[in-house]
Amino acid sequence: MMRHRIPAAVMGLFLAAIVGPQAGTAQDGRSVFSALDTQGRTVAVGEQMQGSLTDSDVLSAGGRRVQVWTLGAPQGEEVQVDLSSDDFDAFLYVVGPGLNEGLRDDDGGSGLDSRICFVPDQPGEYRVVASSLNAGTGAFSITAEVTGGSCGGAVETSEIEDLALLPTEGRSIAVGDEVAGALTDRDPTFYGTPAQAWAVQGRAGAPFSVDLVSDDFDSFLTVLGPGLDEYFTDDDGAGRCDSRVSLTFPESGEYRVVVSTTLGVGTGSFTLIASERPGPVNPDSCVPVTDGGEFGGEPYEYIEGSLEEISMVGALRMKSSVNGSMSGNEAYFRDRPLQGWTLEGRAGSRVAITLVSDQFDTYLFLDGPGFVDPIGNDDGAGDLDSRICVELPETGTYRVFAGPLSSVDAGARYVLDATVRGADSVCDAYEVSPALRAAALAALPTRGRTIGVNEEQYGTLDGEAYHPDSERPIQPWTLRGAPGTFLYVDVVSDMFDAYLYAAGEDLGGELTADDSGGSTNARMELTIPASGEVTLLPSAFSASSRGDFLLRVSTNPPPLEASSGGGGAGGSYSDAGELDGIGRPVADLPFGGEYSGMLGAGDDVIPRGFAQAFSYQGTAGEDVVFELISDDFDCYMYLVGPGLPGALSDDDSAGNLDSRIEVTLPESGTYTVIASALGEGSTGAFRIRAFRVVR
Repeated sequence: MMRHRIPAAVMGLFLAAIVGPQAGTAQDGRSVFSALDTQGRTVAVGEQMQGSLTDSDVLSAGGRRVQVWTLGAPQGEEVQVDLSSDDFDAFLYVVGPGLNEGLRDDDGGSGLDSRICFVPDQPGEYRVVASSLNAGTGAFSITAEVTGGSCGGAVETSEIEDLALLPTEGRSIAVGDEVAGALTDRDPTFYGTPAQAWAVQGRAGAPFSVDLVSDDFDSFLTVLGPGLDEYFTDDDGAGRCDSRVSLTFPESGEYRVVVSTTLGVGTGSFTLIASERPGPVNPDSCVPVTDGGEFGGEPYEYIEGSLEEISMVGALRMKSSVNGSMSGNEAYFRDRPLQGWTLEGRAGSRVAITLVSDQFDTYLFLDGPGFVDPIGNDDGAGDLDSRICVELPETGTYRVFAGPLSSVDAGARYVLDATVRGADSVCDAYEVSPALRAAALAALPTRGRTIGVNEEQYGTLDGEAYHPDSERPIQPWTLRGAPGTFLYVDVVSDMFDAYLYAAGEDLGGELTADDSGGSTNARMELTIPASGEVTLLPSAFSASSRGDFLLRVSTNPPPLEASSGGGGAGGSYSDAGELDGIGRPVADLPFGGEYSGMLGAGDDVIPRGFAQAFSYQGTAGEDVVFELISDDFDCYMYLVGPGLPGALSDDDSAGNLDSRIEVTLPESGTYTVIASALGEGSTGAFRIRAFRVVR
């Protein structure tokens, strides 16, 4: 099941330390923006006021800089408020009496500008909040006008900034229930997405699974509540376009099941199905609804399209630029209106293709010989501009597709250029085609390492070479055999979670293999091509893994037995000598618990640097995740204990230089979790925690 985990703290209201002493929690359904200091900023009807968003402005819970202005508007008359900027993608809020959490808009104005139309019909202070969609800063203007009822682009949705504040209004669900509901445009929105909450009473240790099923919209499901440090979310885990979240309640209390939509648009009927255990997955593919719902006054239509339908409007030449303008009649590909330009390229050329516009957020695609799928880019050139850096695999005609990230007004202009000579000055790395990458892998020196059919050889991953995309360690071997021979290639290791690449003439590109037969060993099936040679590249799932392995090529292989070589996601076995110097644990780490500490002088010292050990009481068969998180250093974590053949370790599997080890404990007993840093002498604050795997 696809799952995104969102830290609950990110979903909170403004941080008091950032906002300042006048900030407070919204009361009586008012927006939190009503509590911020306007610093004397006022915009009146008929005025255009100039302002600037800077890094010193308030930071919202959504990561946007915001600036609050008092709005002087006549009561009972429709008012149009516009926020415009050439420096960022504008995002506008209006808050005040009777508006609950407020009104909001992204692109209701021209281009990337924002517009809100409303009638201030209650006494009291109304406020305009200037912000940006992507946390950008820069100059802007705000105007307010009385429209006499002719305003366009009105957006009147009640916006919340914390799912925990969503009302349940008598809506509840329990295990065994199948309840029907309807998501409407009257429901509150969360970051622009309509959302509806249902209450469920959870009991500590009890399993719970809930499906969100709808024929009217592409569903998105969230579960939050006591003891959950992170929100559990899902898109299509129940199959089709339906969602599923399964978990075990960590505490007793009231949890919220939140119904919403994947793309922030669409409303309609739905069904919630709650059970102890997840049921079967719908085998149908997800085809998003094309005619359902409205959001923000804009009808929603899902458009996939094909690049073959995109019109070619001209030729783009190397070391030159062209000026383009959107007509408003473009065909769509992946929800984006695009214009196509041809580009003649030579094999091996390194090219930087850049798309710039001051009128819309750009998006760029490249397609052509040697590429199975198009390459895309959003903000590679910085700000809202796009750049693709590519090494062309073949000589021939390529197609460059330029357009906005979403829809845009006719007449919106852009500049597109391609450069070879200056590419290295703007490109840190280059995309390559699968064929080019496979050819490069096949050409790696094997240093005399060869293997034949029905042979076994031993090797060691020691950082000799790395895969160009995954950065996993690899060791090249030459396999020789009779063309047309069908065989099996195994990589077996007790020291790491095995992975295998293969490349060679007539293989059809790069082949890969991971786990097989319930083990962490790798097995690949292949047929020796006409050349009689294949380059085998034994590897490991984790980029930090090192150690010995067995490479086996056979026509009648033995079964791959389940192994512990890697222990699951985010973990591989390390040399036990890396833990020389570890002393007694500094604390117990209970299941569901989190410990905050400081790494530095006075701690244990291992070859990698400072370290702290924690004890964990485990049960045989228990699925558990350990995570080490720090903003001060690059994390490195170990796990040792009964039944583990060595020290299970991880570097960055939790992302953002944080560590994660997911493991099924082989025996009951005391395990030791060790927090350390990748850089010798690294110090700073960290958090370490243990929680259950939710499958």
